[in-house]
Amino acid sequence: MNLAVVPLAALMVVTAVEGGRPAAPAVAEATARLDALHGRRDDPGALREARSLADALVARAPSDYGVLWRAARVLFDESEDKRQSGDARSALAKQGYDLAQRAIAVNPNDVAAQYWAALSIGNYAENMGVVRALANGIEGKFKRPLERATALDVTYDHGNIPAVWAAYYLELPWPKRDRDKAAQQVKQALQINPNNLRARLYQARIAADEGRKDEARALLAQIAAAPVGRYDAPEERAVKREAASQAANLH
Repeated sequence: MNLAVVPLAALMVVTAVEGGRPAAPAVAEATARLDALHGRRDDPGALREARSLADALVARAPSDYGVLWRAARVLFDESEDKRQSGDARSALAKQGYDLAQRAIAVNPNDVAAQYWAALSIGNYAENMGVVRALANGIEGKFKRPLERATALDVTYDHGNIPAVWAAYYLELPWPKRDRDKAAQQVKQALQINPNNLRARLYQARIAADEGRKDEARALLAQIAAAPVGRYDAPEERAVKREAASQAANLH
C-alpha cells in the first residue's frame, strides 16, 4: 500500500461540496471507512490511514458530530501505542479529548462522544501520573463524561463502560482505591458481555491483589485460551498480551 496517496484519497472522499459543506453521502462513506479501520486499529497501516482520513474529514466537516467523535476515537487509538514516548501519547490523548469535547458541544445526548472523551482524558491522566492528574483536577474531566456515557448507554463498546469504571477504582491511590466497587463494575461488564476479556483481566487483578493467586491464574488462563474475534479483535489481542504479562509476574 502506498501510504503517500492516503491523504489525497481521503480528501477525494470528502471533496464533494454544496454551499461549502461536505455532501452527506461522501461524509457517510468516509465515516463508515473509519469504522472499518477501527476494527483493524492494531495494524499500523490501518491506523495511519484512519488518522489521515480523520484529519481530512475534520478539516472538511468541522461541526459534524459523527466526524468529530470518530476523529477523537482515532486519536485515542494512537495514544494507546506504547512504542511512542509518554509525552507523545499524552499529546495525542489531549487532542482526542478536545475533539470529543467539540462533538459533545454539537450533541451532548449521544454516548459515543462522552465515552471517547472519558477514555482520552483517562489516557492523558495515565501518562501524567495519577497523583499529579488528581492534583490538577483531571478526575472531574474524566468522571463527568463517563457518568454521562453510563446514563446514556451502559452497554456501549461491548460492555466496556463498567470495565472503565473498574479500572478507575483500581488505579486510584489509597485511600480512594476501592476493590469492592471495581468488582461490582466487573460483574456488570460481564453481564453485558460475558466474553469481555478486559473485565476478566480486572477480575484476575483483584483476585491477585487479595491473595487469591490460584483464582487469578485460572482467570488469566481463561483469557489465554479465549478465541479472538468474538467482539473486538484488536482489544482482545491487547488484553491477551496484558494477561500474559500479568501471569508472568504472578508469584
